[in-house]
Amino acid sequence: MRGWWRLLKAFVTVVAVTLHTNIGAWFRPSEQRLSYRLQRQQAASLAVCRVLDFHVNTAEALPNVPGVLHVSNHLTAVDPVLMASKLQVCFAGKAEIGRWPLLGWVCKAHAMLLVDRSRTRQIHLLAGQIRERLARGASVLVFPEGTTGWGREILPFKPGTFQSVAGWRQGRVLPLFLDVIAIRGKPMVGSCGREAVSHNHRHGFLPHLLHLLRLGRLDFVLHAGSVIEAAASDRKELARATWECVAALCRNNTPVAK
Repeated sequence: MRGWWRLLKAFVTVVAVTLHTNIGAWFRPSEQRLSYRLQRQQAASLAVCRVLDFHVNTAEALPNVPGVLHVSNHLTAVDPVLMASKLQVCFAGKAEIGRWPLLGWVCKAHAMLLVDRSRTRQIHLLAGQIRERLARGASVLVFPEGTTGWGREILPFKPGTFQSVAGWRQGRVLPLFLDVIAIRGKPMVGSCGREAVSHNHRHGFLPHLLHLLRLGRLDFVLHAGSVIEAAASDRKELARATWECVAALCRNNTPVAK
């Protein structure tokens, strides 16, 4: 019952903040709207995390470099909310999200890029849209695993979105690793925390979110690697190099049983 109550409060929070975002953006000059939407997205994500009892900390200071492609592993359906509570970034997601009731409206209000990943031409179009955002100084975050697994390992990265920065003089990539370090205050070891929150337990956004809420307080940590320059790499090389960095962050920062 408590999970449903927190879900209702999160729903009201999201609707109120998104209305505020749309109204505020309408009154701003066009060149300021993207930055404003990303600021509002961070405020909304912080508020939703508080309501849902999700707590995100950073293990180290995140590089403050504009116009960078952020690349992360994918744990849960609410990863964008968790990440946006610490980062001002645009997200890229599957086109069907834009057609979902409420969630599609929220994503569009906060400048999410949507693409039909089943169509190759659309992937190329998305890469161009990402580069346009990066060139304007906005950072973009992608989950190139393309799906959520059990969290026991980092799945191979699909190279499509790396086309946005590969071979580009201004192209830069920031590897990120998101982990669950405690559930209800109990420290997690190995991959057990990631397995506990995995989307594979419940398919569908709402059942999965309710599963997370039943777990109680969740503590996450966000690790960042070093920025990778993309000018001298093609998309496959860049995907492989970034995967190696994220996999190393996972390997080096996963607590082990004593």
